[in-house]
Amino acid sequence: MSSESKVLAKLEEKYNQKFSIEGVKEGSKAFAQMYGKDRLTVHPEGNKELVFLAQEVKAAEGDFKDNFIQAKWAEELKQQLSADIEKELPEGTPYKIQLFVSNNDIEKSMLDMPVEDYLKNVNQNVSVVLLAGIKTAGEPQVEKYKENIYNLYQLMKGLGTTGYSVTIGFVDESEDISDYVRTSFINNISWSNLDAKVYGNVTIDERHDPENPSGGVDPSLILESPETVVEHYEPLGE
Repeated sequence: MSSESKVLAKLEEKYNQKFSIEGVKEGSKAFAQMYGKDRLTVHPEGNKELVFLAQEVKAAEGDFKDNFIQAKWAEELKQQLSADIEKELPEGTPYKIQLFVSNNDIEKSMLDMPVEDYLKNVNQNVSVVLLAGIKTAGEPQVEKYKENIYNLYQLMKGLGTTGYSVTIGFVDESEDISDYVRTSFINNISWSNLDAKVYGNVTIDERHDPENPSGGVDPSLILESPETVVEHYEPLGE
């Protein structure tokens, strides 16, 4: 049985549902025990938005790891926050919630636990990211979006997690970035490396919180007001 077939079978046994493989990234053949074998991009059948990774770790024992529960909880958060998020973004803007939790802090028995229960009662040492791609016709007028981005940052902060951030890419209106956003939880591609015309981005995280600022952050970037949002804009070259 191939590595991907083994992982798919174990996923379906573990979570008692069907999954579809979107793609496979070949793992290390010589050092599979150390670095893992093939890495699968997977989603539940009928739900391509809930995309996650699964990988056989130790071939001899058949162990594997996945971040299905993290992806599931992130989609739950997206649904719960959608009204508040969408009122701050231009209509049709693609966006994604990402939830980063160590696998050591998750058990299979938590599959049906609501995400709000986990964050409130079990573990707040996680990071929540809101990623969105705003379409523009030419260089963006960041000033136009400063209040909206500020409000989105406050929304993420209000979740009470130790890590929280908002990252907004300003992308040419001719580009289709829907799949990039859909897979942003697992694709590890920054705005600067995206194969599309991206004018720049604004990324603000917990280090910029005026109530608990990081000592290593430029004081001019502490988010004292919506006006500070503009200072976070980073233009990207051609």
